[in-house]
Amino acid sequence: MSRRIALIIFAALLVAACGGGAVGLPAPAPTPAPGGFGTVSGTATAAATALPQGRGPSGPVVEARRPGARPVYVPNQYVVKFRPGTPDVSASAVHGQAGARVLRTIDRLGVHVVRVDSAASAASVMAAYRASPLVEYVEQDAYAYATATPSDPLYATNQAWHYGQVNLPAAWDVTTGSPAVIVAVIDTGIRDDHFDLAGITAGTNSHNFFNGADNGNYQDPGCPTVAPSQLSHGTHVSGTVAALTNNSGGGVAGVNWGGAAGTKIMAVRVLGEDIPGAQCGVGAFSDVAVGIMYAADHGAKVINMSLGGSAGSSAVDSAITYARTRGLVIFAAAGNNSCGPVNYPASNPNVIPVAATGNTSPVTRASYSACGAELTTHGIAAPGGDGSFFVWSTTWSPTGGFIFAGFQGTSMATPHAAGVAALMLSRGIAGASTIESVLRSTAVCPSGMACPNTNLGAGVINAAAAVGAAPTASRLCAFAGTLTGTTVTRESDMRLSASSGAFTITNAQSGIRSVFLWQDFDGSGTVTAGDAYGQLPNVSIFSGMTTPGINVTVQTRVVGSTVLTVPGGTAACF
Repeated sequence: MSRRIALIIFAALLVAACGGGAVGLPAPAPTPAPGGFGTVSGTATAAATALPQGRGPSGPVVEARRPGARPVYVPNQYVVKFRPGTPDVSASAVHGQAGARVLRTIDRLGVHVVRVDSAASAASVMAAYRASPLVEYVEQDAYAYATATPSDPLYATNQAWHYGQVNLPAAWDVTTGSPAVIVAVIDTGIRDDHFDLAGITAGTNSHNFFNGADNGNYQDPGCPTVAPSQLSHGTHVSGTVAALTNNSGGGVAGVNWGGAAGTKIMAVRVLGEDIPGAQCGVGAFSDVAVGIMYAADHGAKVINMSLGGSAGSSAVDSAITYARTRGLVIFAAAGNNSCGPVNYPASNPNVIPVAATGNTSPVTRASYSACGAELTTHGIAAPGGDGSFFVWSTTWSPTGGFIFAGFQGTSMATPHAAGVAALMLSRGIAGASTIESVLRSTAVCPSGMACPNTNLGAGVINAAAAVGAAPTASRLCAFAGTLTGTTVTRESDMRLSASSGAFTITNAQSGIRSVFLWQDFDGSGTVTAGDAYGQLPNVSIFSGMTTPGINVTVQTRVVGSTVLTVPGGTAACF
């Protein structure tokens, strides 16, 4: 009896402590009754894509390195332009008076590249040339540097944010490139024996001009003496333009879908290893000038120069003018000098300078990216990576072999722009001025910013708009249903989300369901690597009612993700 009384007293005290009456623990949420249809509304939120351990792109990530105290001019090397009609014997006499020997001639530019082996000062050498009435100009040959080089190795967890930022998957709905379009990558050369670059240089007359060479050995040899672990810059840039895409071998995607039937790369090697200077990814602007002329004469439609220097070059200016008269559209990296002036040749008015962005919302200039009036007048911006976000692509080194790696820099932004120009050409949008105008007029100006400006130019490139894709192509299909094994069963209408990510799903079967958001980037009808996908389970749907406030996190699926089947695909999405 005493035990029962104690229990009754304890129960009474518990009720009193809870405020008396019927107050107690919260009542469980009601379970939807089967039968009938309801509505679900909510928003999709993009999240960083985590790479599964041991799967997907692997290798180091390297930050953009700001230029330090690097030499501006090639020691004892000069570029001399003679007046038209100057006899060879007369030019030789002028060289002899200056104590110089000829390394290379660029005949159509009337330019001689010479070296002086004595200790004569640059001022005295150029004074000797300027004393001759046969000389139109003489200038020191300047260095061009690759605008992304390895620094602090890190490991990233994000691969494909940059393609979403420029609305590229929507552009792929209408074009993935054309083998009739050739992009000249004027850089360190390329390793097209990388499995994810197979066939991208086929029949494009790639060539090597580094350090005065003139041969077909365009393969990047790396820097075996100075830095054998340094990764191939040109291979990384080329992969962004046209790596094999939607191929069973996995890897990374190119802005253009490369390969036997895809957009081609013309590898023009002008950068390499400078052993005396202990530098890697460096070359002379005189070699760059020859490379530009070569690209213009051998079928290139687009030139990508992810390189730059502190001094200009009259020879390069003339080569750029020549290429523009041949109809080529030319892109160059704005530079990694943390809002210092735009590098040359990006500062040339016939070149489109490309600034870099990071993965921020709203989008902002990457911390290292250059600023300048040239961006305002004819520049654009594209993803280059910043902070913990990198641009992943193909690369190689003498010690590391063939890998994928994440880089940062305006070097990485530039091939995004050049690649989109190649997509535009495949759609029949032609002419350098037209392509520049369309790229700038369709660029997206970040919220709260007035464009054009000195940071991002006309704004961030919008690939879908540039190639004329419907703006809704970049949105997500939202629907409710169940996931059983690897099959998603749809149990509602499919509705297209707004560009803001907001969605409303109608005719959803009542009960406990999952809410799915999906973008079928490759049109395969299955949820595969590269698709944007999100699932929120255990959503209660009530007949005749709306379930509001549902937030679904959407991520880009990576290589190695489980492939899911959605019978009917997104054909019912509207």
